[in-house]
Amino acid sequence: MKSYGTAASGLLILLLVYAGVMFFSSFAGFAGDGPMVPTAVVALLAWGGFIVLTLHGLRRALAVRNGQANRLDSSLFWMNALPMIGALLFIITAFAFGFGAFASCGPVWLSGLYHWGGLVGSGLSLAVWFIAPYFARDVKAEGGRHLELPSARKVIVTASVVYGLWAIIWLGAWLLLRGSIDSASYPTAASSPYRLPYPDGDRSWIVQGNNSNLNHKEDEAFAWDFRRQCGTPVLAARAGTVTRVEDTHDGNGKGKPNNRVEVTHSDGTVGRYFHVMKDSAKVSKGDTVKQGDTLALVGNVGNSLTGHIHFDVEKGGVSIPVTFRDVDEDKGIPRTFERYASAD
Repeated sequence: MKSYGTAASGLLILLLVYAGVMFFSSFAGFAGDGPMVPTAVVALLAWGGFIVLTLHGLRRALAVRNGQANRLDSSLFWMNALPMIGALLFIITAFAFGFGAFASCGPVWLSGLYHWGGLVGSGLSLAVWFIAPYFARDVKAEGGRHLELPSARKVIVTASVVYGLWAIIWLGAWLLLRGSIDSASYPTAASSPYRLPYPDGDRSWIVQGNNSNLNHKEDEAFAWDFRRQCGTPVLAARAGTVTRVEDTHDGNGKGKPNNRVEVTHSDGTVGRYFHVMKDSAKVSKGDTVKQGDTLALVGNVGNSLTGHIHFDVEKGGVSIPVTFRDVDEDKGIPRTFERYASAD
């Protein structure tokens, strides 16, 4: 019985630590806005409740380890119920909380922690659910109610549903956002006058790249969405003259007016930077800017879901293919769902 209590305690402590990471990380959501704040509130309540339940289960498991046989029934119940509750909560965290933290301004790492941490946590919970009852086999003779061991088939089916759903969602996002490109139609990166429009050393995830099946098509086919922390600098990807500044709008959603800064280059092309934060422009129309100068701050304004820089280069009102000299891989063409570091 003591061996079961010790093993059960260890597994519950593992879940408790993981739940604690999710709980305390959720406080970062209060630095955001929009859906991120209510998402953080719900996450704190949900994970706080799970921590309380886990502490209760841990107390029961420790009692069994200390030889209190009358606590065995309850301990076995908690070891069966808690992992399943945890698996469900981790799945909700991966999808619902992950999206809520993504669809707003705020710490860009929180949605990734929710999503990937939730997926790993659900696997951990399922593993605990499957493994824990086996530690009770040596205490069947103690007179306590013993749990039916979950079959491998039951665990495989449950895991297949969870991760099959995850795969379908990501496959759908890939097909919708990835897009297809003909690299032969782009100029070579070595001769490119452009660099990524955020500070040196920063790494950004491409939410949507060129020629996607969502809204980077037709006259915006060669646009990129670089996910960025709201309030961070939007830098000039190329030197030129500022020919348009608009930063009076606020709010996001379909049909909402956009903010932008446009810079005309020496060859007549125009670099366009959309969704900048209200009242954040650092330049005025007619200013001459060098490559790397701050134009404005990242926002989430207009037809936008999250803090990001929508950048493209247009000529005659239509976006044109360009490359970035600081993108060493992919022939200088940033691709959807990849991360790229800016470098001077």
